[in-house]
Amino acid sequence: MVLYGWRGKLLRVDLSERAVSTEEIDQRLLSAFYGGRGLNMFFLYQHLEAETSPFDPENTLIFGSGPLVGTSVPANGRYNVSSRSPLTGILGDANSAGIWAPSLRWAGYDGILVKGEADTPVYLSITEEGSELLDAAEIWGKTVTETDLILRQRHGKDAHILAIGPAGENRVRYASIMNDLDRAAGRTGNGAVMGAKRLKAIVIRARGKIPVADPDGLKEVCKKIRKAMLSSPSYPIRSQFGTPMLTMLYNEMGVLPTFNNQAAIFSEAEKISGERLKEEFVIRQASCYRCPVHCSRISRIDKGEFKGLEFEGPEFESICSLGSRLGHSNFEAILYLCKRLNDLGMDTISTGGTIAYAMECWQRGLLTEKDTEGLNLTWGNTGSIIQLVEKIAFRRGFGDMLAEGVQRASEKIPGSERYALHVKGMEIPTQEVRGLKAWGLGWAVSSRGADHCRAFPVMETTWHKDQAKEFFGTEKAADRFAYEGKAEMIKWAEDFGAVIDALGLCTISYVAMGLSPKLVAEAYRAVTGEDTDEEKLLETGDRIVTLERLLNLKLGLIPQQDTLPRRFIEEPVPEGPSAGEVIDIDKLVSQYYGVRDWDKLTGRPSKEKLATLGLSSLLAL
Repeated sequence: MVLYGWRGKLLRVDLSERAVSTEEIDQRLLSAFYGGRGLNMFFLYQHLEAETSPFDPENTLIFGSGPLVGTSVPANGRYNVSSRSPLTGILGDANSAGIWAPSLRWAGYDGILVKGEADTPVYLSITEEGSELLDAAEIWGKTVTETDLILRQRHGKDAHILAIGPAGENRVRYASIMNDLDRAAGRTGNGAVMGAKRLKAIVIRARGKIPVADPDGLKEVCKKIRKAMLSSPSYPIRSQFGTPMLTMLYNEMGVLPTFNNQAAIFSEAEKISGERLKEEFVIRQASCYRCPVHCSRISRIDKGEFKGLEFEGPEFESICSLGSRLGHSNFEAILYLCKRLNDLGMDTISTGGTIAYAMECWQRGLLTEKDTEGLNLTWGNTGSIIQLVEKIAFRRGFGDMLAEGVQRASEKIPGSERYALHVKGMEIPTQEVRGLKAWGLGWAVSSRGADHCRAFPVMETTWHKDQAKEFFGTEKAADRFAYEGKAEMIKWAEDFGAVIDALGLCTISYVAMGLSPKLVAEAYRAVTGEDTDEEKLLETGDRIVTLERLLNLKLGLIPQQDTLPRRFIEEPVPEGPSAGEVIDIDKLVSQYYGVRDWDKLTGRPSKEKLATLGLSSLLAL
């Protein structure tokens, strides 16, 4: 049988036995879950036992990419990596772009499933001719950049490298997996899972081609997708500034997290703005694989302490996490920290959130120089921030506790729980959800803890009220302070986002820029030859989100965890356009459970829901 789009093969790696093998993937699973995040969830549910802890050899680590990756569809090139999170204990999943995922597909695979633990460090080499595990002694202990350089020298300049840094080796619970140097699968700590398995890197060298069902039809739909992206109202600003445009926009809206979310306006926001970044540090725009939006950038520092630093990035989440969240406006230092964290293999959002927690503990007298080994943790202290990053990555002294994340750290610092801002154990991202109600609901119910990408409800602030009424039943859904329509919005956004991840596309280029699911369905048909439409597409997204819920329930999640930190529920925003706002998260979650057809006491999807999505029969395969 000829497969179009999919490769139909899974690479299995048993590190304990140092064995590599290939198996066929059931076509029914490909059609039901597409690939990437969707297929990862199926395999994780099937292979992960409830009693398996994150650092156990039997914890399953899965890399997966979708059927549109490596084709000519605009803004493809993404993969998901999934496991049991060492940070949260539930689903650990992260998504990244670059050329690594297309290379995996050109090599002939839709995914890699890793189990076991090597007795000494190894890395995996994949080519179109075969795959093997090789000794990693030379690169163990190296940074991501050092590892990339050594492995390219060994395997060729056209090899694409995925690797962990020292943070992953040291099992920092929010360690990242990095690919193509500065691309991060950053959240939930899968880098620490790789470290526990002593798997340093995965190198792919391939030049294959993805067969498509309708080449002429694909050309036409690609033209329509590019036209839709280039004509999007947000294209001009996104193509100029990328996500750093949000710094000043959020500050003006009064939703820029500042001083660990004690405030929502940063008086020095202009110093860390996207405008300043473009004017003083960006040397050229950059683009992800086959993306016409080119919202990435290459930044360089030409003077001062960090002169000569050059890397791809940074993104808004990193700027805010290492900037206003910490009361920190030294932009050169923020750029340095972004690159250093990439090299160490450590998530910028969780790192910033953890340091912000420590700084508020210092502010409130819960930490002293005796506790911090002489570090002064006053807001914006550049030197202390830089030193803390190193202490965390190498688990030195005070950093060892912070490497555990804010939830675990707060158990060791009496009276600090209120300042440990997390959902389900994962540090919060950089939206002020008291003034963005849909984002708050998205955080609370996200399958991987506090997260801005699972739902990504930009519709709350970018859609016209008539469009909001058509899709979500009320004009108020487009009012960021209103509660009406937000449950419907989050379900729709989560379902569409799950499809985008499963197919291997970019959330910003498709969801944030307002592309219709109908265009995505057209691209899917042209590549795979399978008939679908908008309704079937979103049903697949619903199936993926529902399966993630089943997985988390299996791993011990309870409904009471679908909530937000008390700061957002009880403390009004002190000043600015969002002043006085709190969020009634229980009200929103109750509405969401109803829309999802989840039991309001157990949080479990109904039997009717599972039957409608075909999950009962699929999970029996």
